[in-house]
Amino acid sequence: MTYTDKDLIDFLEKQNNKTRYTGKCIFRVSSYGRGWRFHETSQLGSQVSVREALYDAIKKEEEWAKV
Repeated sequence: MTYTDKDLIDFLEKQNNKTRYTGKCIFRVSSYGRGWRFHETSQLGSQVSVREALYDAIKKEEEWAKV
């Protein structure tokens, strides 16, 4: 079966919206240098939307590239 990018993001949104979780997520670089993380969390800077969390990550990456 083939899934579109929209299908995949919608799946993550559905998981994030389940009431047993915080309803927030974040994309960040590991604080111990072991790669990147995309996870559900109540961490400062987390977003209520998967799409917003990804948008923030892209925006930060673009800003870091300017430095």
